Amino acid sequence: MPGSASEGAGQPGGRSVGLVVNSYERTYRDVLRPGFFPGVAAQNGRDFDEVVALVNNVADRRDATARAEELVRTGEISAYAFVADLLPAALHSARLSARALRRRPYLLDYGLVMPHVVGTRWLLGWDAETRLPVPSDWVSPSLDLLAEHPRVFHVSLGWTVGPGEPGPLGEAVDHLGDYALGWGFSDQLFLVRRADLVGPIWRSFAPAAAVRHAPHPYTFEYRVEAHQRSVRRHRATLTTARYVTNDLSLGVVDRSGQSWRDEVERRALRRLESAVVARLPEWVGPRFHR
Repeated sequence: MPGSASEGAGQPGGRSVGLVVNSYERTYRDVLRPGFFPGVAAQNGRDFDEVVALVNNVADRRDATARAEELVRTGEISAYAFVADLLPAALHSARLSARALRRRPYLLDYGLVMPHVVGTRWLLGWDAETRLPVPSDWVSPSLDLLAEHPRVFHVSLGWTVGPGEPGPLGEAVDHLGDYALGWGFSDQLFLVRRADLVGPIWRSFAPAAAVRHAPHPYTFEYRVEAHQRSVRRHRATLTTARYVTNDLSLGVVDRSGQSWRDEVERRALRRLESAVVARLPEWVGPRFHR
């Protein structure tokens, strides 16, 4: 379990950044291998003040522990943590009951725990399968942006846009230099003020976010985006750099087994989108307008 470093320690002006990589049964062996975390640092062109491996939902905890302990021993990570160990305290901090985890707890629980495993001022959330095809220190200018523009909730990078997807430029509602401002959130890569993920931000109501994250709303991604929309704080996407990730053929609901309740929920959200959200004027605000 990580120690409690003081906020801002290690970097002048409160610019300390903690890297947290979440992994689970399918990905933890790749993440907890020698070279993975130094590779992430190299892709980002910088060292991090804390480097934490967050482990969730694995069949063999002993194996995961042994791998993580070796990385601590060799100095590749600062610490490691298991989501299950910290989840009760994270739920308490978020003012959520265990019922909020719903049918698929692993789509939310890791996000609640993430800000509790580092003590740095800034948190870089990094998916196990995210990588930068072109290395870039995008974090340093993004810290400047976050410090100068409080309306920006988090920063991410451009991504490969699929057929029919608008992408960061298509979703943009404003621009700050090379950054496109929008309302979305993805757990694949995000740089955020750690304190902004601690506390009761998880109950926001935003139909536009629900339809964006169909067929599995109420996840970590949905809840952060709903909060952003409710308080009108943006995602800033740096359009001069991009990340790639493993594009699985099946969505998470299909991979984990879709039930009749999932299908009912999917249809309801589609009707909400076509009958309500898609028809609302922009002046109603980002909670309702995509």
